[in-house]
Amino acid sequence: MRQIIRRKPSGQVLGVLLCLVGLGILLVVFWKAWPSVSASSNFLSALGSYILTEQISITSFATLKLTYLTIMATIFLVLGIVAIGFSRQIFYLSGESVSLQCPYCKNSWRARRAMAWAECPYCRKFIQPQATKKEI
Repeated sequence: MRQIIRRKPSGQVLGVLLCLVGLGILLVVFWKAWPSVSASSNFLSALGSYILTEQISITSFATLKLTYLTIMATIFLVLGIVAIGFSRQIFYLSGESVSLQCPYCKNSWRARRAMAWAECPYCRKFIQPQATKKEI
């Protein structure tokens, strides 16, 4: 079986943008955490405790915990991957061929699919061929 993959550009762009926003937020979180976590002997536990306790100042009056930013980044990444996944359509084509017949010269030929309009390979007229039978 042959498959055709059709991608929707708007879904691909949305998915890539969401992934980039998520990666950007994670980069900010790790940039903020790196100076205090890098000297630790147990890097993962120190990073986890730092993310759970520390806050980042967005403006002079708004602060966010790094936990919320990490959760938000993960959500953006997952939504981006889902958007990229749903922006693809996969069509499976069967290997069947159709026998077409010209209504004028009564000659028949094989084609991959039935056509509404085609040119007869024998009499060279532009016709509506008649499908006679499917062949595998």
